[in-house]
Order: sequence, then structure tokens, then C-alpha cells
Amino acid sequence: MLESKRLYYVPWEEKDFEILKNTLGNPKVCEYLPGKNKKSDEEIQKWLTFYVTSFNDKLGNKIFKILTKETGEVIGYGGLGHVKEFEQIEIMYGFSQHYWGLGYATEVSLELKRYSKTLGLDMVIALSDINNEGSRNVLEKTGFKQIKEIHMWGIDLHYYEMKL
Repeated sequence: MLESKRLYYVPWEEKDFEILKNTLGNPKVCEYLPGKNKKSDEEIQKWLTFYVTSFNDKLGNKIFKILTKETGEVIGYGGLGHVKEFEQIEIMYGFSQHYWGLGYATEVSLELKRYSKTLGLDMVIALSDINNEGSRNVLEKTGFKQIKEIHMWGIDLHYYEMKL
């Protein structure tokens, strides 16, 4: 299990559907994700199944359920995801709306940066909707450099890189 100052990072389990739905069932949370709308139960199940079955696979996927140390409540997801379009590992995260603006994204980005180094990675990427100013601020604050803008998965994205 990974941990940072305020958070635990644990693998997802198939029984966690309702927990993930708390995040991905909110249209405001999904505004900056591919599809831009809240996810249907079928889509949430696909995401959950991917998080469970791909964890620690040969491509390097490790998407965690993120919990607060204080209450044990799940506040979102985060981890390392293989992006086949670039053959790179992406630091990624998403949080329930209630936890926005509390510094959790910065904490997760920094912990995943540290964790990536322990795995022997020398570079990671990040992708962020061009309209998601909060995520842009977090990525730049935690060491990512914007390289270009791209259109992928039906949305316009900032593409970032960070040397480790």
C-alpha cells in the first residue's frame, strides 16, 4: 500500500462499484473527462473492471482507490496509466467534487512522482483538458512542463511531460 501525508492508495476491487460511481456519476467531475458527461453504470463498470484487472500489469498500469487517513473515506482515484498512443506512463487522478480545492491533487501528483521514480521510470506524462485550469495549475506546480496541445479521445488536451 502507498501512502502520503493525508492519504492511502489501495487497489480497487470489483465490489467498489458504488464507490467509483460517487465520483464518475457526477457530471461536474466528468466535465473534463472523455465524453464530458457523467458516466453511465455500464461505463463505470468498465472503468472499474479495467482498474481491477490491469493493476500492476506488464504495461505499468496501477490505478489506486484514494482514501483519507483521517476518515478512511474514498475521495477518488489516481495512479499510473499506460497511454498506448504515446507508449508512456501517465500520472492521473480524479476526485469527488466535495474534495476539490483541498490540495489532494497536488499531494497525489507528488506522491505518484515519487513512486514513479522508485519504479525506475525516467519520465512520465500527464494529459489535461485545455479548459481544466485547476488541473493545469496542479501539474505545473508539481513539475510537469506543457509540451503541446493535442486532440485525443474526442477532447482537446494539454500534453505534459516530466523528467524524473
